Amino acid sequence: MANHTYKKCVVFLSNGTLACPRTHRPPNVRPERIPIPESFYSIETEEPFSTCLACDRPLLSGSAEYLIEKGYRQYDAYDVQETVFEYALCMDCHATMRQSFSDASTRRCQAYLAEHINLAERAGRLLGADASGPGDWMRRCVVHGTPQPDLTEYQVVAHCQGDALLLAHLPILMGGPAIDALVERLSDETIDDLGGFRDEHLGPSPELQRTLQGPVVA
Repeated sequence: MANHTYKKCVVFLSNGTLACPRTHRPPNVRPERIPIPESFYSIETEEPFSTCLACDRPLLSGSAEYLIEKGYRQYDAYDVQETVFEYALCMDCHATMRQSFSDASTRRCQAYLAEHINLAERAGRLLGADASGPGDWMRRCVVHGTPQPDLTEYQVVAHCQGDALLLAHLPILMGGPAIDALVERLSDETIDDLGGFRDEHLGPSPELQRTLQGPVVA
């Protein structure tokens, strides 16, 4: 992800192939509801995210659907992992942000992901294998299959509803090389718009500007 746009890696994942999750489900896949694991809690509060980053909508009560995204960097020399960014975004705000993608960016990213990912097959396989929890969804990069410990940078995304995490096509883990490949397919217009989202909601900190210029989610 070096010196590139801070991306939301859910990029276009829905309807079993590629698109944003929204409230769609991959065909023939019934999501499993589990309590939100602590790995998707806010590191600041050590509790589940309670409001949408963009609109402050309450997330934990009722049927609100939302995404949680976190970005990590690992320092092998020091055996340390750093959380570079984290937030929760309701589906309405997520849909608004997706409008930042130009038609050309959308086509190029969808083509790249379609070449590497079959989310419906993946979800059916994991749900049918008595997986022990969301960790099984995030052991390796969803695009290249690189094991998580071998990645210097990566992002994870989960789909939640109220106080539950939905296991189906998400959660996913996407490694830095795959994210870089997606950023290379974004237009300058899209990158500028995503950078504006970052500056407005996450702040223009030097660290975010160095590695994440704007969110690229899904």
